[in-house]
Amino acid sequence: MTARRAALLVLPALLAVVALFPAYTAVRAAGYAEYWAGRAAEPETRDTFTLVAFGDSATVAVGALDPSNGYVGRAASMITELTGRPVRIVNRAAGGATTGDVLARQLSAMDVASADLVLIGTSNDLEQRVPLGHYRAHLRSLLAVLPAARSVISDLPLLPGRDAYQEVLTQVADEHGVARADFAAAFTGEGRRLDVFSFLPPHLNDRGYGYWFEAFRPHIELIVAAGS
Repeated sequence: MTARRAALLVLPALLAVVALFPAYTAVRAAGYAEYWAGRAAEPETRDTFTLVAFGDSATVAVGALDPSNGYVGRAASMITELTGRPVRIVNRAAGGATTGDVLARQLSAMDVASADLVLIGTSNDLEQRVPLGHYRAHLRSLLAVLPAARSVISDLPLLPGRDAYQEVLTQVADEHGVARADFAAAFTGEGRRLDVFSFLPPHLNDRGYGYWFEAFRPHIELIVAAGS
């Protein structure tokens, strides 16, 4: 059998396997809500550090092999390493959520004022082209109720049309004294590479979430140090 004929025989099988990866990734992601519900239900002690997260599917960690490999899970692991304290994660994020959805569905019945750390990340206002006036109003309403000194919001991913939305996010975050995780710095430097995407693009894989977490890291370290 010639090498060419062997390749032609093997190629359909390889393509079939590759085609299964997106479905496999999506099935795994469907179970992530159960994981986060379990983390939120963990018993608290006097020493428990409470991490609250709001946002979209990226905050859920869709695309990662395990939900703990997203930036929220990595933040919890780092906090335990730094403090020795157990971390209870209340991750209210949901796929497709805009800032308005965070206000309407994720923030309800949440005592965010007592959280030790709040992480926020959603790009759906940009992706869905929510009117800039609505985006600004929703973002102001959200950041107004968060503990500013203990909150970090992610800048927007490098998507078409980003500039106008990022300008709003920067202005509103600065108004409220909320720190911003610099997404652009993370992904225009060492993170500017193609192997950061999962089989469900534009969702990131474990490596991509690692770079994104690095944008959050310095702010989280400062918050943890201030609270210790």
